Amino acid sequence: MLFGLVPECRGVIFHRMNPNKTTDQPQVWLFDGKPEYVDVKVASAFSTEGGYIIALELADGAIRLAATRYPAKYVTAWRHNVKRYGLPDVLRVLVSRPYIRYEAVKRSLAKLLFEHRDDESDGYRLAVDTLTEKARTMLTDAGI
Repeated sequence: MLFGLVPECRGVIFHRMNPNKTTDQPQVWLFDGKPEYVDVKVASAFSTEGGYIIALELADGAIRLAATRYPAKYVTAWRHNVKRYGLPDVLRVLVSRPYIRYEAVKRSLAKLLFEHRDDESDGYRLAVDTLTEKARTMLTDAGI
């Protein structure tokens, strides 16, 4: 009779709530966070997977785009150059999912951002939310 009063578990399904995920809009960024955690979350891409689009939010407010198969190495190299040459440090890193034609995807995104181009820093002057919306629009329109 020891377990006679314990209610029987009928099974409960728990759903993890993801505040970044919406049902009608595809997720643009696989990783969005501090530069020191890129290597923990994002692995290097195999040649059959293509590569990633990276957006670096810099300390001077500019956003720099890159396309690479090795996101952690790219961020580490940038941070090394920050110390060596006095470049603006990276505050935030955004990494896309892998694309087979990742260089072409980056060029298409750069064309969309042309009006925000900053000639002095070789980056773009716009908010990360604006960048995300433009990237989402481009990827949706391209059917990627």
